[in-house]
Amino acid sequence: MATGTSKLIRELKQVVHLFDEQSRLRKASLLKKLATAPLPGGKDLLEYHDLLLFLFAYADSSGNRKLVAVSLNRVVAFAKKNKQNAKLLIENEGLPYAPVVTRFSPDFMKWLLQHKDIKVEFDSFYDPALTLNEVLNITLPTLFKSETTAGLSNEDLLAELGISPNNYLNFLAGQIASLDDRPLLKELFNDKINAYVKLVPRNEKFSRVFNRIETDEIYYHDELLKKFDPRSIINQEIAVIDPLPAEKDILYKCIRNAMALSVREIDPATFLQKDTIRLYSVGRGLQLSIYSMLPERQLPLETYFGFTFFKNGIPVSYGGAWVFGKLARLGMNIFEPYRAGESGYLLTQLIRVFYQEMGNTYFEIEPYQFGLDNYDGIKSGAFWFYHKFGFRPVDKELFKIAEDEHRKIKTRKHYRTPEKTLVRFTESNIALHLNSVKKPLDVLDINREILSLLKNKWQHNYTAAREEAIETFCSATETDRSVLGVVERNTLEETALWAMAFKVRDKKRLSLMKEMVFTKTNDDYKYQQLLLEFFNSSS
Repeated sequence: MATGTSKLIRELKQVVHLFDEQSRLRKASLLKKLATAPLPGGKDLLEYHDLLLFLFAYADSSGNRKLVAVSLNRVVAFAKKNKQNAKLLIENEGLPYAPVVTRFSPDFMKWLLQHKDIKVEFDSFYDPALTLNEVLNITLPTLFKSETTAGLSNEDLLAELGISPNNYLNFLAGQIASLDDRPLLKELFNDKINAYVKLVPRNEKFSRVFNRIETDEIYYHDELLKKFDPRSIINQEIAVIDPLPAEKDILYKCIRNAMALSVREIDPATFLQKDTIRLYSVGRGLQLSIYSMLPERQLPLETYFGFTFFKNGIPVSYGGAWVFGKLARLGMNIFEPYRAGESGYLLTQLIRVFYQEMGNTYFEIEPYQFGLDNYDGIKSGAFWFYHKFGFRPVDKELFKIAEDEHRKIKTRKHYRTPEKTLVRFTESNIALHLNSVKKPLDVLDINREILSLLKNKWQHNYTAAREEAIETFCSATETDRSVLGVVERNTLEETALWAMAFKVRDKKRLSLMKEMVFTKTNDDYKYQQLLLEFFNSSS
């Protein structure tokens, strides 16, 4: 890269997160100079690209945003011209025209194979735990199974079956799809054969530059909001947006593209049910989309919601929320270019929406988010990020240690919590109570009670316990289980065991449980409201 361009990018990096008038003018000057400087390749191009994305999402003026748009288009043109040069375009970073090489679940792969903006190519079998001989011996018609006993390598077996490399993916996808009625086995086989694919963009649309939604107006920053009162924000009224079907189509594609471009995958995005998409405007150019999954992939008692934040139309964060009544476990991830932005504001808005729209008053975060098997979380002191917004260790001993550490931070200049203490904090979930200090009933509590009952009354005879629970529940609620589908029967089983373990006998609460069984398979939002009604009726 030209020395002058390198110097300009370093200077831009120094001011990209500053929003005073002098910095705004400095950004404008540097963007104009970079617009005529030779473009770099490799890691330098990626850094420049990510700085531009941050400036586009966290815009400070219409003038600078236009300069950023011109620069991004220049990056796109450069990438298109050099798309065959792997040294200039790093793969797996969502750069325009740069390939993504990884593996995805069968359901996500099915969607990618139909994606108009990319070509999906077979890449390799990477250290498979199962050979195709073992998998195809189960999935192939009997007529062809003799080929799978010859001990051929994966590629030789495919050649023997007459499958050309260009058709590897369609053939494998078809074989895996033959197990659709056994989804867990389907995903196990997919994981074990470890087939990697290459996503090759056909145009600039499949890139982080253009993967965005339209917004009515752009929010321009004069600062990054770091200090604020979370509680006052949580109670502010939310603006609900009702997306049209065509807008849901765009959101659906954008949410999934964001996963593929960042080489990530979460169940709510993979199994996203389009008509469950909700959208909220939460201020400062930020919109939050919440969505649920296809019923057959949803959890039987709690609900696994996904979410994506859009900043001025650009996906900046994603994650999941495991919701059950008043309790929600949160997992939030910020895409790399935006981690120096308003992360605390995003977290607060996430809590605000789930508090107001879902009725959650107790929020937990699991240790991975702040350091368990995640050294970056330890190094950055992520525990204290969550502590700032009211999260405290669930474990009583760790709670006391955290309070002592917080006092040291407040009273000792330059004090930093030792790494070993931050690691200790990862031995416990952390929780935020909005309305009370008592933890609401959790699915884990229900499971423990059921297991205790199985041990003490049924001597671990799960089949007999399940059958009696279902018979008792159906009799008490006048439920005809013969008319239930597979998903409804699974929910019925879990609900009946819950009712038996907790001795739920009054008609009102049993009636609510029955309604929950039928609602869980078609409206996760309504199911959550029924849960709240159930718990409120028992308090």
